[in-house]
Amino acid sequence: MDLEEKLIQDVRAGETVSLERGLLIISGLKTEGEIEIYTQKLDQIYNGFIERLTSKSPLSPASTRNYLTRSTAKWLFEYLWNTKPRRCNSNYLLTDVIDAQLNPDMHQKVGSCVGLTSLYTVLGLREGLDLTILVSDSHVVNRLKVDDTIDTIDNTDPLGFDCSIKEEEFLEHPPVKLMANVLNSRGMEKERAENLSEAKEDYEKAIEINPNYANAYNNRGNINSKQGDYIGAVKDYNRAIELSSQFIEAHCNRGMAKENLADFSGALEDFDRAIELDSAYVDAYFRRGHVKERLGVYAGAISDYDKVLEIDPESANKVMKLRERAAILQRAREKSSNS
Repeated sequence: MDLEEKLIQDVRAGETVSLERGLLIISGLKTEGEIEIYTQKLDQIYNGFIERLTSKSPLSPASTRNYLTRSTAKWLFEYLWNTKPRRCNSNYLLTDVIDAQLNPDMHQKVGSCVGLTSLYTVLGLREGLDLTILVSDSHVVNRLKVDDTIDTIDNTDPLGFDCSIKEEEFLEHPPVKLMANVLNSRGMEKERAENLSEAKEDYEKAIEINPNYANAYNNRGNINSKQGDYIGAVKDYNRAIELSSQFIEAHCNRGMAKENLADFSGALEDFDRAIELDSAYVDAYFRRGHVKERLGVYAGAISDYDKVLEIDPESANKVMKLRERAAILQRAREKSSNS
């Protein structure tokens, strides 16, 4: 059994696992020696912060931890941004983020929201910060609790300490659940490479680590749809929407799966809901227009295709052909009715 299999087994069994070690294993480290190398690299980043912390505060580090917890959390946030001010790229694995953070090139970008939140969280937990994570369908941030004070920390924004978010779009999880976000990102990378079976395995591992992670259900539903299992896809989208009722993409995806199951009324309900949540969501208008055309509601289809063209003029090559076909069918119907 390799280290990742053992990690997933421990999570499944309800064992307490180390987030730092887990993130390193999910990054692809295969041996204890490799883990030790990256643990030492994390030590290097952490020790650099402690040196900066000592220079900022006249108190000892121990006193700072006891009396200036919120300031310490903010200083950690600022330390990471000041040492690498161009932080955001697509790195989601902790090993890649660590290497980028330590790269002496000040222009070296560091990571995605998942990668940057992973780095801040493991360093913050070393400092004893009371951190959780807040997860939406497209973003992850930290939440810091100090006595009665709560701060939201967006690690992708240089002004992200104590930022505002739309609370209804996020679910709060313990920090160890970050491993699920990384596995989900890894699955998405494999899915983009058309490695669907391995992508699905990663989404399933993400669900094992965090059974309340809406995005992983949505993404597994996408794999099921690509493999023709539309019933399984609808079940996954149902769970994603149950966990996150404003998950626009999951509503649209479920609509497409229902369309493939010839549940056209159900599909229209989902596309309507996606548009209700985001009036500029192009895919929902496009898919709704397609269903309306199949149902013979040509005027409605034309209206939806026109909305797509209004929002996304660059889609004209694809949409105009569909609009012209719907218009021809509409004119034929009108001519038949008048004859």
